[in-house]
Amino acid sequence: MIQCFVKKDPVSSFVPGTQPKLLSASKIDSVFSVHPRILHKHPDFLEIMYVRTGTGVYIVDECRYDIKGGDIIICNAGCLHDEDPAYSKDLNMVSVAVGGVFVRGLDPNSLIAPNYSPVFPAGECADMLCSLLTMIHSLLATDPDNAIETCHHLTMALLSKLLLVIRRYCEKTGNTIQTSPDIIACKVRQYIDTHFDERFTLQDISDAIRISPYHLAHIFKEQTGYSPMQYTLRRRLGEAQSLLIATDMTITEISVAVGFGNPSHFNTMFSKYIGMPPSKYRASYVRNGEDASEDAEGTV
Repeated sequence: MIQCFVKKDPVSSFVPGTQPKLLSASKIDSVFSVHPRILHKHPDFLEIMYVRTGTGVYIVDECRYDIKGGDIIICNAGCLHDEDPAYSKDLNMVSVAVGGVFVRGLDPNSLIAPNYSPVFPAGECADMLCSLLTMIHSLLATDPDNAIETCHHLTMALLSKLLLVIRRYCEKTGNTIQTSPDIIACKVRQYIDTHFDERFTLQDISDAIRISPYHLAHIFKEQTGYSPMQYTLRRRLGEAQSLLIATDMTITEISVAVGFGNPSHFNTMFSKYIGMPPSKYRASYVRNGEDASEDAEGTV
């Protein structure tokens, strides 16, 4: 027998008096036909994703990251994120959404400082982190009413271990983002994020930041992988998905709220990019939430 002893009291990484809360867990399998979660952000919780297998490209704010099995993706509250489905190959992931996270020295609902890359390999802790995430999802999928306390403790273990992994990896590799997003691309994104629920043209963006439409479009696509208007469309659809999931607003109200105006055009674009009309998407999320379906798509 090898006996190990606890030699000192634990020191919490979290601000005293705060308590992280697990909100949801998801498992995304490439073998299932799932509807993509388009460009979106969460103002009051963070997401932790683990790439079980496969490869792809994930976008966090303006930066594109190649991802592969064993990688961790941290999406702090308020950061825009999006998977580029064109580059996904046998991509299988598991994720959790957690609110009420107040780590010493970081913004609310953040696990990693903004100057560090949000994508990094889990390394020797990959199996442990994957197991914790998978157990949380499995418990919520099979016994949600009685698994709350267990999932809470598993989430605390996940956060504690992940903070240690982040700290050690960043110290070892200097895991900072190597290049800052181009200032023009940042201004374009800021304009779109502020006005996506309004009607505007490429010329309107050009006039606002005082640069030619051709030049700004070229720089923005080089930086993000999308043209300004493609980005705007994905931003609107991502916001629409959030409203369909989290509110009782009608389809027409959502269409207007996210900048489409015309419900018919909204339905057409939503069906084209998501793979089903808004009403069916909402119904599928309600059903998945009630049944805790094993192949539930995306976190809410």
